[in-house]
Amino acid sequence: MMEKRKNRISYYNRIKKAFLCGSIIICFLASIYLTIVYSSIPFVEKWRTIYIETAMTTNSHQWLATLFFPKSVIDEVMSKRQRELDAQTNLSSKWDEQETENLESKSFFNTYWELDTPSVKEFFNKNPYILEDGYDSILIKDFEEKLHLKTTNGDSLVVLDTANHLMILAVKGEGYQGKLAIIKDPEQVELAKSKALGSYGQEAGSFGEDLDALLVVNASGFKDVDGVGTGGQVKGSLIIDGVEYGSPSTDVTWKFCGMRNDNRMYVSSYPQDSVSDYRWGVEFLPALIVDGVSVVDGTFGMGIQPRAAIGQAKNGDLLMLIIDGRQVGYSLGCTVEDCKDILLNYNAYQAMNLDGGSSAVMWYDGDYITSSSSVTGKGRYMPDAFIVKKAYKETSIIINAIPENEKE
Repeated sequence: MMEKRKNRISYYNRIKKAFLCGSIIICFLASIYLTIVYSSIPFVEKWRTIYIETAMTTNSHQWLATLFFPKSVIDEVMSKRQRELDAQTNLSSKWDEQETENLESKSFFNTYWELDTPSVKEFFNKNPYILEDGYDSILIKDFEEKLHLKTTNGDSLVVLDTANHLMILAVKGEGYQGKLAIIKDPEQVELAKSKALGSYGQEAGSFGEDLDALLVVNASGFKDVDGVGTGGQVKGSLIIDGVEYGSPSTDVTWKFCGMRNDNRMYVSSYPQDSVSDYRWGVEFLPALIVDGVSVVDGTFGMGIQPRAAIGQAKNGDLLMLIIDGRQVGYSLGCTVEDCKDILLNYNAYQAMNLDGGSSAVMWYDGDYITSSSSVTGKGRYMPDAFIVKKAYKETSIIINAIPENEKE
């Protein structure tokens, strides 16, 4: 009898102990949850905001926010985003009277001013055969970054194609990697629509092959119901050679970005009365840089995502930026402010964010040179794309990753 009583007491003590431990764990987890959800500690608040923004600005992953956070907290984050968008309503590029520079009148190192001149000159001196056909016929491809050629900002040079007035850089930052293409002749940049616009789109490589393009990046957003859209129905304006093929947005927070016939890119509201003045134009959000001034700070309510952006420097250079994302251990993505900072590093005077996510992709000379988060790794089917036309037919010198004097 005593033995049974002892066993019962021992049993109840174990239950009490287990209940106490469980209560402590629940209280601990609850305190962590409440801290994450409601704390005003700057570090916690920053990453809570980024998490909510990142989830809520996707089409298919909003549940990652709504499952864990109360509606009031989500609404507070998204209302701040809306206020920031509203502040951009009246932004409009003005430019000034400075003419864009003539590409043909500039020397090599003035044209490719981004390069770290001393180290590049040293590289050319060690490999004089590179310049046998002159500075206008150089093609360097170094995607593995073995040549260690850099810009003055410390980014790696992966392509230098002087016959096509093109350079491509590998850009890296905290948690992200991507590519920045710099096109020295804005005349080479066009906007192309898919063959079956209105029904279905095309992948970047398809645009490139069909149009014999040198480089392709995604442009407009598109209607994407449940994340399975065909890419055929463009969202917003789509101007090509002065003709509107899209449906200009009625949302005043959306911005228009277009290249006029004077080869200057403008960021503004939709140019209702001057569509014919534009060689190309698209709509998205937000504006990043207007007349050399940053117009975004922080995440701008858009979290960390794969990104696409376009800009133009005062000298006419076109900048096309793709940041990979949603790939743990490689690149998670970046904020719109990160994009703005990269473009400012290369003297962008106007710039705008484009459709990112799994659409963000860069294709160059037959290959995808960024890593899309799409299922195929090739981006999405898109209603239109920016293409860079070739400026030549053949080049006589190809410099691959290993200089001639280092080959066995």
